[in-house]
Amino acid sequence: MRTTLKLTQIVDEWLAETDILPATKADYRRKIGLWFRWLSAEGCDPRYAERRHIIDYKHYLQQSGKSVLTVCSYVTVVKLFYAYCAGQRYCDNIGTGIKSSIKSSIKHKEYYKSALTREEAARLMDSIDTTTLVGKRDKLIVALMLTNGLRACEVARIDIRDFDTYNGRTVIHIQRKGKVDKRDKVAVPEMITELFEDYIACRDFDEDEPLVISHAHGNRRQRLAKVTISAIVKRRLREIGIDRPDITAHSLRHTCGSLMVDSGVDVETIKDMLGHSDTQTTRIYIEMAQQRRLLERSPSNLIAGLIAKPTKTRRKKR
Repeated sequence: MRTTLKLTQIVDEWLAETDILPATKADYRRKIGLWFRWLSAEGCDPRYAERRHIIDYKHYLQQSGKSVLTVCSYVTVVKLFYAYCAGQRYCDNIGTGIKSSIKSSIKHKEYYKSALTREEAARLMDSIDTTTLVGKRDKLIVALMLTNGLRACEVARIDIRDFDTYNGRTVIHIQRKGKVDKRDKVAVPEMITELFEDYIACRDFDEDEPLVISHAHGNRRQRLAKVTISAIVKRRLREIGIDRPDITAHSLRHTCGSLMVDSGVDVETIKDMLGHSDTQTTRIYIEMAQQRRLLERSPSNLIAGLIAKPTKTRRKKR
């Protein structure tokens, strides 16, 4: 390090300037602390770590039996720390070019849940009874996740005042996953506007209140947590006969992405719609759609027809 600051001071400075949630900052602090302790155990002064140490650390994590995602998260934090230090001219960026995970891309079945078909998504929406307040709330939750690809945590963070208008259209100010200060302005379809108005019309509310709240006795007006929203979606899926481990609340987000791909929406628009930082993750939806089309409309039947021997017709006996 080309600075007299202590490592703890640099970490404090780094986290203070990073726009992430408090819980994520605590996780970063824990993971960078593990990196420093590993370096010390290897006989290396953490202030003078080199690129080879990060590579060795990744191998150490892999050999200790940690999952692909865990290895990725630990190494990513280390790389982010040194990228910050390099930006402050405290040291060189020793993490440049090192891939965080074992493979450059994680296989879909390890990282992604399956998507619903168009018919299943329509059936899910139609199945929710909106004659009750809970039904109105649940249909709004499902619709937000299906039409705009919102994560459960993003739905949980929406307040009533986050609904706004822009050029005559309804928009929502969304706090994306892992972000504190940054809010995306997202346009929503008329369906969402109608469900929103129908839901809050039955509530005595203040604009600063959360959008989706508990209506259970004793817990009224309490913001629904991410896990509660996920459980609601899972229950609604079970009610229409979909109860598989690969289908979860997050599958609604994947359904949105898959349907956009099937409808010919360009990758940059899908990236912005889903709040991805780059198109690498977005392209996985395209690959998934291509695999699905290959299974549904395999050209193998066409090839078989071209190479099959013509069936000989027998002469009819007279």
